Amino acid sequence: MKWHQTIKAKFAFFYAMTALVLGIIYSGCVVYVQFNTEAQLMASTMDSMLVETVEDDIMRGRSPKLDSLSTLYIQGDSVTPIPEQFKKLPDGYSEYTNDEELHIYAKTINGKRYILTRLQADFEKWERQQFMKGLILLGLVMLVSFGIGFYFIRQSFRPLDRLMSETRELDRRLREGILDNTVFSGEWAQDEIGELAAGFKALTQRLEKLLEGERRFASEVSHELRTPMTVIGMSIELLEDAPNLTAHQKEIIQRAKRTSVRMNELLEVFLNISRGGSGKASRVASVAEVIREMMPVWQADAKAKGLEFVYSGHDGPSGYPGGNISEGDRTGNQESKQYNAVLVAAIFNNLVMNAIRYTDQGKVTVSVEGNRFRVSDTGPGIPLHDREHIFDLGYRGAIMENSSKVGYGLGLAIAMRICAILGWDISMDSAEGKGSVFTVSTR
Repeated sequence: MKWHQTIKAKFAFFYAMTALVLGIIYSGCVVYVQFNTEAQLMASTMDSMLVETVEDDIMRGRSPKLDSLSTLYIQGDSVTPIPEQFKKLPDGYSEYTNDEELHIYAKTINGKRYILTRLQADFEKWERQQFMKGLILLGLVMLVSFGIGFYFIRQSFRPLDRLMSETRELDRRLREGILDNTVFSGEWAQDEIGELAAGFKALTQRLEKLLEGERRFASEVSHELRTPMTVIGMSIELLEDAPNLTAHQKEIIQRAKRTSVRMNELLEVFLNISRGGSGKASRVASVAEVIREMMPVWQADAKAKGLEFVYSGHDGPSGYPGGNISEGDRTGNQESKQYNAVLVAAIFNNLVMNAIRYTDQGKVTVSVEGNRFRVSDTGPGIPLHDREHIFDLGYRGAIMENSSKVGYGLGLAIAMRICAILGWDISMDSAEGKGSVFTVSTR
């Protein structure tokens, strides 16, 4: 999930937008209050100045005593008559911004109209300075608000982040067939997230019991099936020794023998998986030895289907069939490190046999590169919408569902389960119409 799609990001965005809108509204209110305060203050100041000038100077026959920023216009006066642009102004305070910026106050006293003007350039400059300071202050307040908001959002979402992290860990363990009750452990607050964590923990404990029951069932079934499979194998061996068998009868017996061997191998795999890879393996071998043993079977199956089987190894002193491992690979213990041979064989057999089964023409390639092994084919490839489910138990893609090929969607799921048990990594890369590549890394 991308960061901007998370609930945390949505809350942060909502908080930021709320703070921005509130800041704009607050700034608008400040500007409105300032404008009205300015108008009322100037109106009161200029009214007092005008009345004082008229009563103290004009009515006593003296010239008006005004500062350099103020001018008094008098109706009917020959020296300072009221200009045409001011004659229609209503009584009271107003602003004039045509030729120059002026504060204007008009008033009628004793039937005569007086207009007092005052230059507001300095005042406007001061206003702009105050406005810029206000903007800077608003920006600082917004930054602090965002910082505090993000901090509280982060703190508030920390339990949810922890819950999500442990949920992802649970999902990873389930995919690997591992589950224990340490998930969702620790102290949780007595709130909705704590209640959710408690529910997840209870569900995990139930899943653990189900998984343990599944393992026990698989182990018991594997043990129970061993006896009849042994009887079937012995019976097939006795049939092989029977005299006067026709070629067709011998072919049927050999087919039954191969199937019996395959069934015994599967039982051994399931038994090892049910043990979770623990316990003493019935046989251990290096990856090289397992590939060497199984190579003839793969070559025969590919040839029977008309496919080319290619092995790509390394040049060096000794090692893999069809190629040798290099000295660098020897230092990586490729030839000497021992693993559970049954599980390793199951991984490669499932990958190679899948490649052969679903490839109708071209070739199947097994390549070795240090601690990495690849099985590639020239089959139909895997559609994009199937790739994320390709390792799911019982999943068969659309191509497989629409074909007549036999398959139950178990091979890749088993291979991934075994890789998880061994601590290996398995991945897939595919292109429709060009084939697929499965990579196993032994770390």
